[in-house]
Amino acid sequence: MSKLVCMGELLIDFQSKGSGALKDTDEFVKKAGGAPANVCVQAKRLDCDCMYLSQVGNDAFGEFLIDTLNGEGVDTRFVRKNDRYDTSLAFVSFGAGGERQFAFYRKTAADLYFTPEQFSEVVFDRGDMLEFGSVALSTAESRAAHDYVIDKAKRGGALVCFDPNLRFNLWNDRDELRQVVLDYAGKADVIKAGDDELAFITGQSNADSGAETLLGMGAKMLAMTRGAHGAKLYLSDGKTYDCAGFKVKAVDTTGAGDSFFGGLIAELMRLGVTADNIYNFDYRDVLEFACKCGSYTTTNYGAIAAMGLRQNIIKVGK
Repeated sequence: MSKLVCMGELLIDFQSKGSGALKDTDEFVKKAGGAPANVCVQAKRLDCDCMYLSQVGNDAFGEFLIDTLNGEGVDTRFVRKNDRYDTSLAFVSFGAGGERQFAFYRKTAADLYFTPEQFSEVVFDRGDMLEFGSVALSTAESRAAHDYVIDKAKRGGALVCFDPNLRFNLWNDRDELRQVVLDYAGKADVIKAGDDELAFITGQSNADSGAETLLGMGAKMLAMTRGAHGAKLYLSDGKTYDCAGFKVKAVDTTGAGDSFFGGLIAELMRLGVTADNIYNFDYRDVLEFACKCGSYTTTNYGAIAAMGLRQNIIKVGK
């Protein structure tokens, strides 16, 4: 059976109770988070075989995160504990429409200092997929580990999926962030980016032009999300697909993009999409289902806690 391998940060989201500015928040609720982890769990809830690669501190928060992924049925044998570094923390508050404000505590995050050797036993086969983002790419150590795993994935015949997931307050230099994202976009087969992220990365204000620029670097597929306005899928052979999205009562947008990407990847795996046959499919239903995944997640609080099973997701918009 083909598997999805997700790699990157694994952190605690301390989410505010109620809405308002972060500085005014008095109470928080502890949740498991990290964009690749969210993608992994959504795909697992859609019946994919899933594995996670990361590192946490040897502390109670790290144990909680591993327990959470284990409880979802994700393979965590390559989530290491480290005595030297800490489990990453993020504090999140919500505006009236579900908009978020973040404060990250990641200067000593364990997921920034994993090494290639920790993943030497990870094996990729044709039909597998690898997914990762940019949050855990801000150190040379982490980039070396990602490069090692990406190379293994490509040699094994896996499809490489990348979500820039821009978090500007985690980088000292926006130009460095842009260059790192462009470097890793050039290694990917499938990219997911928000319309605002696409504009920043490519310098193109026109989405279609930005998509053409990014696909011109080697990717075969780009999924551009537009928040409540749905998403557009671009293939490097010129085909495009568009979904206007689904109207729901959103209370928290945390994890919506991750849920979208998890749903998209799960559908690609269900179809048996590989780098060799990626242009052979009609992706209209795939894009619609991915949009439903993202919309469904906004109807409840949290990321992992709000993600749906297939039988729930397919009811969105009906």
